[in-house]
Amino acid sequence: MIFRRISVVVGAAGLLALPATAAQAAPAAQGTSAAPGSPAAQGTQAASAVRVAQVASEQDVSFLQAVHQDNLAEVGAGRIAWTSTADPNVKRVAAALMRDHIRLDADLYSVARRLRVSLPDTPTREQEALANRYRLAPANTFDEYFISTQLAGHRADLRLIAAQIETGTDRSVVQLAAKARTVIEHHRQLLRDAAEARGMAGYLGTGGRNG
Repeated sequence: MIFRRISVVVGAAGLLALPATAAQAAPAAQGTSAAPGSPAAQGTQAASAVRVAQVASEQDVSFLQAVHQDNLAEVGAGRIAWTSTADPNVKRVAAALMRDHIRLDADLYSVARRLRVSLPDTPTREQEALANRYRLAPANTFDEYFISTQLAGHRADLRLIAAQIETGTDRSVVQLAAKARTVIEHHRQLLRDAAEARGMAGYLGTGGRNG
């Protein structure tokens, strides 16, 4: 339910703020026409150029949609972990996932709305399947399973983010990717700390492994 709740709440706020300028301008445009080269015509051309500039590339659209689904999935994963673990380090990870991905998704929704990018209502099937495995995991294996799968997911997230920063088209989407990288790197460090505290293989000593 939390997946849909976040999407609906943020979506409702966004829909209320959508500009109505296109609908309002249509009747006026039918009744008047500006002479070529006039200030009005130049203003119309400039406005058209702005609208064209705000069309997102295919890569930007894919990135926004993928990160939105990841945000939904991570909020859900954090909620499951919060209620499933007694480990204070895993609790800290869970709290960070819920808090930071809700905030990150609010920023993402603002960018997507400006670029007219539609966002999915739910995580991917793979993400939902992982959430179900978290729910079914026995208490004595949950923590290490959660940590290891989250570390793997964060590695994949950082690869996606790096590609967007390097080759993304829209500046606001690239800036969002840079912000997301900071968040994901922080979460990865929390996960590494939790792994080391539990004595998980490969995470003992300073620095841990490249997880």
